[in-house]
Amino acid sequence: MKNKKIIILIILIFLFSIFIITYKFWLFLPARFLLVKDNINKADCIVVLSSDTYFRIKKAVELYNSGYAKNIVVTITPEREKELKEYYEFGYRIFGLKDISNKEIILKAFEYFNKDPKDIYFTEEVTSTYDEAIAIKDFMLKNNFKSLILVTSTYHTKRALLVFKLVFNKTGIKIYNCTAENKLYNPLRWWEKERDVEKIIREYVAIIYNIFYHFILRKTKTSFDTF
Repeated sequence: MKNKKIIILIILIFLFSIFIITYKFWLFLPARFLLVKDNINKADCIVVLSSDTYFRIKKAVELYNSGYAKNIVVTITPEREKELKEYYEFGYRIFGLKDISNKEIILKAFEYFNKDPKDIYFTEEVTSTYDEAIAIKDFMLKNNFKSLILVTSTYHTKRALLVFKLVFNKTGIKIYNCTAENKLYNPLRWWEKERDVEKIIREYVAIIYNIFYHFILRKTKTSFDTF
């Protein structure tokens, strides 16, 4: 019996050692799951989700200039809490700049990438990816648009596409997707940077939360939603 336990222990140590030694061949999988292959086609509009402004707007302008769509729709987050407004706008204020709204920042970003305000539309204020999907669906139905290209960032595409497909179910609207790659992240070696680790964990939690809260419990807009 004692010899059997020793053999089992040796086998377990051996397997654990192999597991550790070969980490480069499997440890990338949690990040790989979150990546989605681009599926781009001509559509009625390009939808730019909030956050990660530089990469997402840059990609949207590239798609627009390439003729994939004639309209760009952008979701807008609420203005920051009044009591924390000075904190959020500190970077502007120390340079003597005036208060700048989220919409102004977005328009300036498009201007930076040589895209004028023509054909750019904004949704109502939203506080989560789920809210974005609802707002975009309402916009699409109101304007009789039948297809869109969803533009968001590296790790967010999986969740965004999942939420949009569930929200748009039975509408007949086609959803294409295009990832605006964020150069700050490295999915193939995500364990080497804290920002990648935090983002991946956050995305898995957010996927589970969205499915359970919005599509099982059928809850709608909440103040604690996350993008």
